[in-house]
Amino acid sequence: MWARLDDALIDHRKVWIAGEAIGKNGAGLAVGFFAIALMWTSKHLTDGFLPRAVVNGFRHVDDPMRIADALTQAGLFDQVDGGFRIHDFHDYNPSATKVLAKRKADRARKQ
Repeated sequence: MWARLDDALIDHRKVWIAGEAIGKNGAGLAVGFFAIALMWTSKHLTDGFLPRAVVNGFRHVDDPMRIADALTQAGLFDQVDGGFRIHDFHDYNPSATKVLAKRKADRARKQ
């Protein structure tokens, strides 16, 4: 599965806001963490939802909850019951329902 990542993210104001909250190398950490989160949600077809336990398990950074909180403060993540949701996920990425329907149609076509 592919995840769509807008190339405007590299200099988006929300990245700089999150970066300031994170500190040293913050903007780079924000972009990287956002990409990891996006890939995880696309892989697992969660429609942009990230359970807190999953975020805590992201070993790519020393303190994943601190990074997730900074992305939330900046508006890249929304805090929801049980975790986080990537803000505007469906504006750029297909829903799990659409992905599954496409996979089913592709299998039928290939048969």
